[in-house]
Amino acid sequence: MKMLSRSQAKEIAASNGDLSDCDLSGTNLSELDLSAVQLIRSNLSRADISKAVLIRSDLSGSDVISANLGVSNLTGAVLNRCNLAMTDLSFSTLIGANFEEAILTGANLSLSNLSCSVFRNADLTEANLRQAEASSADFSGSQMIKVNAYGATMVGSNLSGTNMDKSILTKADLTAADLSGANLKNTELINANFTAADLTGADLRGAKLAGSNFTRAKIDGIVLDENIKLSI
Repeated sequence: MKMLSRSQAKEIAASNGDLSDCDLSGTNLSELDLSAVQLIRSNLSRADISKAVLIRSDLSGSDVISANLGVSNLTGAVLNRCNLAMTDLSFSTLIGANFEEAILTGANLSLSNLSCSVFRNADLTEANLRQAEASSADFSGSQMIKVNAYGATMVGSNLSGTNMDKSILTKADLTAADLSGANLKNTELINANFTAADLTGADLRGAKLAGSNFTRAKIDGIVLDENIKLSI
């Protein structure tokens, strides 16, 4: 794997746009325009990529552990199978980005725009999605254990089959979201909005439900603690 400096990376990006299989670990790439650049299987761990533009860039299979991608623009970027553990993606634009099967354990996505993004079968354990905009995003089959999604907007999102055990969804907007078969055990759902959501077969045992809105929600086969009734 070839090691590159900031100036070398900038030059290559401007010429042929292929930075695949390169070592950019710890490199300062902040504020660079890397739109549509190929960064497949590259090492970007601990790199400063804050405020950078990576629209439609391909980072498939890359190592991005503990990198700083805060306030960056990754609209339409491909990050499937990336390792983004402990990476800072806060305040970033991730509209339509693909994180399928990516590792995002402990990642910070707070206040980011994840609309229409794909996180199918990704690992978001202990990730921070506080006040994130994630409408129409696809989290199906993902691990979301102990996620902080306080105040997040997930209108129309696909959360079917997700494992959200012990997560925080207080004041989250899940209007018309698909949570069928989801594990919501021990989850904090205080004042969450589940209007017209699909909770078919979801497990809510041990969940805190005070003030939650389940108007017109589908609850066939839902699993609840004894003596708990939902107003639909």
